[in-house]
Amino acid sequence: MKKIGMALLAVFLAASLSAQQDQPPKYALVIGNGNYSGLSPLANPVNDADDMAAALQVLGFSVEKIVNGSMEQMESAVMRLKDKLSESITGYGFFFYAGHGVQSGGENFLIPVDANIPGENYLRNRAMSVQTVLDELNDAGNSLNVVVLDACRDNPFGWSRSGMRGLAIVARQPAGSLIVYATSAGARASDGDGRNGLFTSQLLPNLLTPGLEVSDVFKRTGADVARVSDNQQVPAIYSQYFGTAYLAGTPSDLASGTLRPTPLPIITATGKKEQDPKAAQLWSVGVSVGSALAEPWLMGTARGTLAPFKSSFFELGFDFGLVSGDPDVGYYYIYPYAHYAYYRPLGWGGFYVGAGGGYLISEYDFPEGKHPVNTMAVDVGAGVNILSFIDVSYTFRTNFDNAGHKVSVGYFYRFR
Repeated sequence: MKKIGMALLAVFLAASLSAQQDQPPKYALVIGNGNYSGLSPLANPVNDADDMAAALQVLGFSVEKIVNGSMEQMESAVMRLKDKLSESITGYGFFFYAGHGVQSGGENFLIPVDANIPGENYLRNRAMSVQTVLDELNDAGNSLNVVVLDACRDNPFGWSRSGMRGLAIVARQPAGSLIVYATSAGARASDGDGRNGLFTSQLLPNLLTPGLEVSDVFKRTGADVARVSDNQQVPAIYSQYFGTAYLAGTPSDLASGTLRPTPLPIITATGKKEQDPKAAQLWSVGVSVGSALAEPWLMGTARGTLAPFKSSFFELGFDFGLVSGDPDVGYYYIYPYAHYAYYRPLGWGGFYVGAGGGYLISEYDFPEGKHPVNTMAVDVGAGVNILSFIDVSYTFRTNFDNAGHKVSVGYFYRFR
C-alpha cells in the first residue's frame, strides 16, 4: 500500500512540477544511521532517511541515500554533493542526517555506524564534522543549501562531559544556507514512537505542501513539533538565506490550479515498522533442536520472545527431552522457563546474553523403578541470530546440586 501511494504521489507531483519552467538543478544527500555496532541503536533514522529521500525525489531532487554509513561513505558522499552543486550557481542543495550526533568544544560531529571512539579526542578523526560539511557546501558556490540535522537524540558516549547534550550552535554558517536542528542547541530530540523521529514526522508533510516558501516549510515544522511535544522539543532554525525558494511549487502555480492546495504527506507516523533495525525486530516464535550434552542427548525447544524495550527481550519457552544416554534407562523431562536477554544487532544478525530460570519436571525409569526429579533451576546463556531467522544458542543450567549444558540450533519467525 505504501509503495502504491508513493507511486501515485510521485506521478502526480512529477506531472505538476514539470509544468514549471526554469527549475534550478537540485541535489540532495540523505544519511540515516541507526544500526550502530558499538553504540546504542536507534529505531527510526533508517526510516527517516528512506522517507526523506522519497519525498525529495518527488520534489525533483537527484538524491543520494546512505543508510548505516561508515566514515568513508559519508565523507565521499559529501564530496560528490559538493561537486554536483558546483556545476550551477543557481542550484539547490539539501543535506539531511538522522542518527547519533555529539558536540565537543563547540563543534558538532555526526557519528558513523562503525565508529570506535574511546575518548573525546578521537572525535575529529573518527566522526564527521558538521562544520566540514558546511564548508564544503559553501565552497560549491550555489544559491541555496538546506542542512537538516535530526541528530540530537542522546549522547551515547560514557566519556562525555556532564552537561554535554545535543548539538552546539554552528560557528561559521555559509552564505545562502538554512540550517535546521531537530531541537534547540544543547537539547535532546525524540526518536519518536512511530515510524519516524518526531521532527521528521512533522517535516515530511510540510516539505510536500505546495506553495510554501522554503523558510516557511521549516517555520511550520518547528511550530508543529513544539505543539505535538507540548513544547518539550523546539526545533532551531539558523538562516543566512535572503532569497526566495519554493520546493513544491510557487503560489502562482497554486493559484492557477497547476498544483493542489492541500498538503500531501506520503508517510504516516505510525504503523508497521517493516524497516526497523534488527534491534527492534525481537518479537518472535520458534523451535529448535539440540543436545543437553548429558541427559537427554536429544531435545527440543519451543519458545517465543517479547520485546517491551529496545535492544532486549523476554524469552518464554519450554524444553522437552525423551532420549537417555543409557539404553537401559528411560528418561523424559519438560522444563518451562523464562529468561531476560540483552541483544546487540550486527550487520549479519546479532548476538544476545541473558539469564533466567524455570522448573524442571523429569523422571528416570531405571530397571529397579521410576525416580522423579522435580526441582527449580537457574540458567545463564548466550546465542547468535543469523540473518534474523537462524538461532544458535548455548545455556548453562544448574539446580545447585548438579549442572547441565544445552546447545541448540533453530528457526525463528520474527513479527516486525
